[in-house]
Amino acid sequence: MTRRQPPRSALQRELLRLLSPPSRRLSEQPGERALPALLEVARTHAHRPAAEVRAALEDAVRSVGAQPDQAALTEFAEQIEAAENPFL
Repeated sequence: MTRRQPPRSALQRELLRLLSPPSRRLSEQPGERALPALLEVARTHAHRPAAEVRAALEDAVRSVGAQPDQAALTEFAEQIEAAENPFL
């Protein structure tokens, strides 16, 4: 049996996410609860300085009661500064 490659386009990934059946366990995870806020930060903060983006990402993660991973936030902030959306 061959393993399927994940979809390459952001549109395909988003469609698959929307078509996936709801999962209570998944929806309880902090990352899933923070995802709408993280997507909004990525949308509104493109091309802004990474330090500013990182602070907004940290606020989004803390808003769901989670402890942010500083290394991951720094990496995400750099991608958003370059106008890439790491959450799609």
